[in-house]
Amino acid sequence: MNLATLRVEGTDSALESLKKALCLECDTQWKKGDKRRNGRAHTLSGFNATVANARNPGELEGLIRSFLAQCKNNNIVFPSLDLSAELAVGFTVGDSEQFVAGVEFAPSELLLCAECGITLSVTAYPTSDEANAEENAT
Repeated sequence: MNLATLRVEGTDSALESLKKALCLECDTQWKKGDKRRNGRAHTLSGFNATVANARNPGELEGLIRSFLAQCKNNNIVFPSLDLSAELAVGFTVGDSEQFVAGVEFAPSELLLCAECGITLSVTAYPTSDEANAEENAT
C-alpha cells in the first residue's frame, strides 16, 4: 500500500467548490454534527479523498507532486477558503514486496504544501507476508 489521502474540513459550500475545482472523488464524507466512531460529533463538515494510490514510494512521490502542482495551478490556498487540509501519506513496510520504504520531498515541495496551507503527515504501517496471505485467503 502506497497512498496519499487528502482530509479537508470546513463549510459545506467551500468543500463543494474545492471538490469541483480539483475534480476530487470522496472516499468518505461527513456533515457538521454527524457522529464520529467515538460518539462525539464532528464540529465541521469534511471529506477524505485519495489523491495518490501507487505501486511503490517513488511513484507515490510523483503523484503527490502532481497533486500539489494542481493545487497551485488552481490557486488553492486552503486557509483562505476557510478550509483545513491534511495530506496523509501512508505506506506498508515489512513484507517481501516492500520491506523498507520511505518518501522524500524537496524543500520546494514542502514550501508548496505550506503555501497551499496543507499539513503533511507520513506514516508507515507494519505488515508481513503472513498478514498478506491471510488477507488474500479471505
